[in-house]
Amino acid sequence: NSVETFQRKEAELTQFAREINEAQFTHVVLLGMGGSSLCPAVSQETFGSAAGFANLLVLDSTDPIAVKSIDSKVDYARTLFLVSSKSGTTTETICLYRYFYERMSRKIDTKAGDHFVAITDPGSLLAKGARSKLFRRIFENPVDIGGRYSALSYFGLVPMALIGMNFSQLLESARQMQVSCGAFIPPESNPATSLGT
Repeated sequence: NSVETFQRKEAELTQFAREINEAQFTHVVLLGMGGSSLCPAVSQETFGSAAGFANLLVLDSTDPIAVKSIDSKVDYARTLFLVSSKSGTTTETICLYRYFYERMSRKIDTKAGDHFVAITDPGSLLAKGARSKLFRRIFENPVDIGGRYSALSYFGLVPMALIGMNFSQLLESARQMQVSCGAFIPPESNPATSLGT
């Protein structure tokens, strides 16, 4: 059960968000396509960043204007990049990562890897590359969660934590709804049945 799995990781995610706040990052830029970027974008647009938390920018396009827009909005020394790809080989995401890693390497004096986090499946090429580049963190997602269903996994929860969203409450609401929609619940009391009909 993915909800219960990630409820057990709430302290880990909260601690990571605290670490990023203490490092005084002002922006988090998520590089991802499709299922890797949709939930973070909706979270930022719906809830925004809580006071004291970094502003989240989602880049899910290789359009040069979109890329240049990120360049103009961030201070590289205070920006964290999330490289988000289930397979770890998504062409657009890897291209964006390589571009911004190179930019980071030129703009700061410290290790560029400290400004990068990978969210991917275990053993992916991205995970291996992140280790070699000494990324600040690698979040390896359960492999059986499909990209389109990844909102309540690291793909959605890491960005939620970094903008100060109450992801714990969201997970608990999801767990309660999961129980309410169980096969043992009579159709007239089952929210999923009501919605479906």
